Amino acid sequence: MAHLRRRHLVARLQKSARFWPVIGVLGLRQAGKSTLLARLLGIPNHVTLDDQDTLEDVRISAKNFLAKLPAPLAIDEAQKAPTLFDAVKLAVDRKRTPGKYFLTGSSQFSARIGIRESLTGRIGLHYLYPLTLAEAHQAEFSAKHATPLHGEQPRFPQARALEQLACGGLPTPLFTRGAQERRLFFMGWLETTVVRDAARAFGGRYDPDMGWSILRQLARTLANGEVPTLKHFKQNSRTLRRYLQAFEDIFLLQKLSPHDSSTAYDAWLPTDTGIASFLMDGTLGEGRSLSLGRIFVLKEIRAVAEYAGRRIPPVFYKSARGSPVDFIWSGIPIKVSVSPKSQTAYDERALEGAMNKLRAKAAVLAWSHDGMELQKGGISHVPWTYWS
Repeated sequence: MAHLRRRHLVARLQKSARFWPVIGVLGLRQAGKSTLLARLLGIPNHVTLDDQDTLEDVRISAKNFLAKLPAPLAIDEAQKAPTLFDAVKLAVDRKRTPGKYFLTGSSQFSARIGIRESLTGRIGLHYLYPLTLAEAHQAEFSAKHATPLHGEQPRFPQARALEQLACGGLPTPLFTRGAQERRLFFMGWLETTVVRDAARAFGGRYDPDMGWSILRQLARTLANGEVPTLKHFKQNSRTLRRYLQAFEDIFLLQKLSPHDSSTAYDAWLPTDTGIASFLMDGTLGEGRSLSLGRIFVLKEIRAVAEYAGRRIPPVFYKSARGSPVDFIWSGIPIKVSVSPKSQTAYDERALEGAMNKLRAKAAVLAWSHDGMELQKGGISHVPWTYWS
């Protein structure tokens, strides 16, 4: 079954369960968190707070709810019942057994102060990213790829990355053959996410029409190949930041922070190319391809680092006049390009500027072509699939 494909987070979770009494798995709705715990890790007892009756039981008495179920226990969408976290805290404080509770969430636990304080020092948190290219094609995990510059040959041709852009990494649309079926999936997925999940993360006075407006403006910016910042939206910055924060909390968007040496401001990208492609519905051209390439490469980088135990924050660089350098990883500038091989000079100038400013000895141009040209110093050229 496509949905039972190996996930590279499994090894990290198994290791974590030997130490932490509570293991948290966060990520986009329908990224495969439940399948990962129930079918791939084999957690025998599994409940979900998406079930209204179960949720009501927890709200009546989270302590009694836990007492009725044997450990190890997996609880999906745990953020829906904040009182559950205090009950879990009491249970593990009475008997700190490793691997006792597995909690999943399609919203950041830290979005609620009570949740964050309850499980401090008791939970090992992990992020499940949309399926990577290696997971989609059932390649083994390679920690060697979890560095900005490695000597391994790309395992996949560029065509494999291009095939995955419109589908994204959520299992259902990725393994759905028909374009119309994928479109219906994303339509329903976004409806649930924007109307219900974002409202819960936002709190009172959430306006779904405002949420949709922000996503439409973000899509237009992406279609132009630009990195969305506050200036690309018409809403006032205070209101806008609240909505963007809610979208971050449910993993719909990821915030890119500017490097300390940058002249840029915070930027936001969707976390999945399938979602971005749907939002840019019907858009063609270089700008669309560049944005999807940025999202794809960043996901591959962050996922391989996460699964190797080297979580990295998304940081980018932009000078006052140059084009943005998409990521800074361990001090090495990385820029995604859709330029022909003979016309990469403009992208390379941006990398050279970043190298000078950051005093970096190396940089990477991730181009949309096969072939790899590694340099000991200066600018290396690699395909988008280099970290896959």
